[in-house]
Amino acid sequence: MRRASLLSLALLLLASLALPVVGRSGQGPLQPIVAEANVEGLDSARERVSGLQGELGAATAAYERTWAQVETARVELDRLSDSAAALERRVADTEVRLAARARGIFMHGANSQLELLFGGDGPTDALGRAALAGIAQERETAGLEEAAAARTALDQTTALIGQQQAELEVLTAELAGQQAALEAELERAEASVISLEATAARQRTISRAGQQGSYACPLGRGVTHFIDSWGFPRSGGRRHKGTDIMGPMGTPVYAFTDGVIARHSNGRLSGISLYLRGDDGSTYFYAHLQGYTARGAVGTQVQAGEQIAFNGNSGNARGGAPHIHFERQPGGGSAVNPYPYLAAACF
Repeated sequence: MRRASLLSLALLLLASLALPVVGRSGQGPLQPIVAEANVEGLDSARERVSGLQGELGAATAAYERTWAQVETARVELDRLSDSAAALERRVADTEVRLAARARGIFMHGANSQLELLFGGDGPTDALGRAALAGIAQERETAGLEEAAAARTALDQTTALIGQQQAELEVLTAELAGQQAALEAELERAEASVISLEATAARQRTISRAGQQGSYACPLGRGVTHFIDSWGFPRSGGRRHKGTDIMGPMGTPVYAFTDGVIARHSNGRLSGISLYLRGDDGSTYFYAHLQGYTARGAVGTQVQAGEQIAFNGNSGNARGGAPHIHFERQPGGGSAVNPYPYLAAACF
């Protein structure tokens, strides 16, 4: 039974390739006319990308300037750290000498002064040695005071630079976060432009009796095959009330025209299905789907060419070739042959 159905399907596909494409006037193939329905949105998206690129450039420049300040602060801190090491050695040497002198005075007390005065060849030599000792002590004391003052200045400067460096690093982190956020937003904006451009490329503006507006082939051109199968016999004595659009499993399924996703269903015969209520006044029924996209959610306003679902073989098509059973229902009423409308959008 399945072999026979597959054979019938193959014959239908061959027939679809052999049939001439019907033009709008019935005299030749249709020429594609790209719709301009989403030009405004596309221009807006492109402007957003341009603006984000400018913001990202400014953020990057600010980041680089701030990082240069951080590096300058680090260089200055390194220089001061070297000076600090030299001063600390100097302070340590002075403290060692003063500590030695203090120990000597403590151990010898006043005798050291008497020895200084009377231990030489005479009073004159003693006074000279005492004067030299006083000068040396004054120099050591001055050196210690100078070193202490330098250390105090160093500590203050180091604290200020540390504070500045911390502030700069916080600012740098904030700028880096802003830059990352801008890059992510720019990536999303660029993806939106690409998506809108792809949608625009799938659209055609059609203006003729009963078909006014932007339209797109429900399956991508180049992977779509269908014939005018309206009225073909079906099981149980039924007649075919739509057009079967053949395509690979999982192929993107697009909104046929601008409108709103009115509802979903999942019937025994139709499988996973959706209804698109078009702005042109007709409702379009898609059956045997594999699943929906986020844009295919009920209540979503969509444009012709936006992906809303995936091609499948659910319902009574299970086990057969994946395809969309596509219906056109003017005013939401009874189905009429959708083939001329599909041919205008797809061929």
